[in-house]
Amino acid sequence: MVHVPHCLVDDLAPESVPLPESARRHLLSVLRLRPGAALLLHDGRGGVAQAELQAGDRARIRLREPPAAPPPPLALAVAMPRLPRLEWLVEKLAELDVARLVLLRTRYGERDIGAARLGRLRRLADEALLQCGRRWRLELEGPCSLEQALGVLGTADLWLATPDAPARAAPATRPGGVLACIGPEGGFARDELAALRAAGARDVRLGHNVLRVETAALALAVLALDRLGDAPREPAARSLG
Repeated sequence: MVHVPHCLVDDLAPESVPLPESARRHLLSVLRLRPGAALLLHDGRGGVAQAELQAGDRARIRLREPPAAPPPPLALAVAMPRLPRLEWLVEKLAELDVARLVLLRTRYGERDIGAARLGRLRRLADEALLQCGRRWRLELEGPCSLEQALGVLGTADLWLATPDAPARAAPATRPGGVLACIGPEGGFARDELAALRAAGARDVRLGHNVLRVETAALALAVLALDRLGDAPREPAARSLG
């Protein structure tokens, strides 16, 4: 079976679609494709189209597939782990079809990241999208304070990963989806926990062991996605932007 390269583009509406520089370089210089080669184009907003490579920097649409529904309304607000683990986490959450990742600044968390590192994380998420066939981009936001993250809670359930929860089962979800919070390995500070409690956070236990940030985030994502599978949906909380 011939492998068809996947490319992420800005817009699938035109019949002839311009290819981003990074995609063009990969197709022409690495894969050494010629005009007429088959491509699969994604717009990161549910759209996919079969296309063929044209001479220069464009692809011609041959067939647009029906748009896919958005992913389940799950947002994770995660205290940033160390950089290699953070990059791994971004890739895995993109593969799991998590809708949104909000990077938290916390009292006991790792140091902040800059715009260049955030850009790299978004590129990693896009690469994971193409690798796994995801239709919608992982929204990656922050870094921001816990107060800012809670400010966009909307009608979502607020979950808090904690080893002190009385039961392992996840609470019922509301139509706005889930905003799940994972603190740093040193835990949330007292005032941060107080803010979470005041916002109505419900404890969710992931097991008996103390987990690393990225392990807890991944486990909580799987648990929430399972509970959201058959839940009624409405638009998720608004963007931090």
